[in-house]
Amino acid sequence: MDFGYHMGKRAQEELVRDGDLPWTVLRATQFFEFPEPLLDNRSPVVLMPNMLTRPVAAREVAKRLVDHVTQAPAGMAREIAGPQQPRMVDMARRIVRAQGRHRIVVPVSLPGKVGKAMSGGGLLPHGDYDQGRLTFDDHLAGLERPMATGR
Repeated sequence: MDFGYHMGKRAQEELVRDGDLPWTVLRATQFFEFPEPLLDNRSPVVLMPNMLTRPVAAREVAKRLVDHVTQAPAGMAREIAGPQQPRMVDMARRIVRAQGRHRIVVPVSLPGKVGKAMSGGGLLPHGDYDQGRLTFDDHLAGLERPMATGR
């Protein structure tokens, strides 16, 4: 997708590929936590990108990164994505409910080709990819639990 963030990530990958050192690049879809910072304002109304995604658990991506560190460089590794395909706005609404917060989550689509790509599956993995096992329900179950405090 030709969106500034993604163009920057592709430029970074190109620098790594063209460098002198052996390398591995692991692409991952958005993490389950992606909508949370957008919900952290005091406004009762939150604008949320109307994105179709296949979010993945950050801990599953972290495990894959650790696995790659302990192996020989692989070049472009198989992308990792989650097992479900929700819209970001629906994820945000479920987070709000799970946390017992009161927010109105409004979907917003970017104009033009980028907006059409985001809402139409442009952020979904293409070709072969590894599918994470943890679901968004698993993530929400962790949000509903009160945080333990240790001393």
